[in-house]
Amino acid sequence: MYSHERKAKIIDLLKAQSSVSVNILADMLHTSKETIRRDLKELESEGLLTRTHGGAITNGNSRSVGASAKYGDTILNNEYPFALRHVRNIPEKKKIAQKAAAFIENRDTIFIDNSSTTLFLLDYIPREVHLTIITNSIKVLLEAAKLGNPNLSLISLAGFYNCNNYSVYGTRTIKSAEDFFPNKSFISCTGVTLENRLTDISLNEVDTKKALMSKSKETYLLADHTKFEINGPFYLSDFDAIDYIVTDKYDYTPQTGSNIRTITSKNNIKIITS
Repeated sequence: MYSHERKAKIIDLLKAQSSVSVNILADMLHTSKETIRRDLKELESEGLLTRTHGGAITNGNSRSVGASAKYGDTILNNEYPFALRHVRNIPEKKKIAQKAAAFIENRDTIFIDNSSTTLFLLDYIPREVHLTIITNSIKVLLEAAKLGNPNLSLISLAGFYNCNNYSVYGTRTIKSAEDFFPNKSFISCTGVTLENRLTDISLNEVDTKKALMSKSKETYLLADHTKFEINGPFYLSDFDAIDYIVTDKYDYTPQTGSNIRTITSKNNIKIITS
């Protein structure tokens, strides 16, 4: 099991019962106590839990994990840290990213936003594909650099650095985005509803996404099932700004399923399931 998969399970367990022990986690995750202690230390450094003698307990961030949160005052005033988003729903995000990556073609120029789902795209881009990636995500740049692939050309947008979310933002970011016309944009968001359209939780990044979406020939929304019928605090776009929704298979309620069909049929959006 990979480190990020263990961390996701630790966060899920904390959400369910508020505390965990090193011994139990080591048994559950079939790894050593030393490995679990290292995972807990890293999660604490990212603000996701508080270590105790022999284990860990939740803190303010870990209690608010997941799309079930209703975006109250705590979240409105503080964006979710990237590290927190990155360990949620990893299997679904990977499948969605793998499906979306199949639409990337040789010599494409693409925009990848600063979402935890789109980050996984890098794992599924064929190494032989020549690709230019534009991004406001420092995490995307770092992970792409680790691949050591000479066929990837990386372009970082300018702007102020957001150390909480590993991204750049601001007027300089918007200005630099105006210089590019990507073939495709790959984005995610906080919520998708029939009433409020696409919404997001990061006010700093909404305008950057809008700018690149408007210049792209095609826009792909990568959204797992937890995004539907959830509202973020900030409007991102209407449905006519996207061409594809890439999502996971899920047994939605009749009402949610009906809303998704309405969204896609009325706006000529193709829905792709992983």
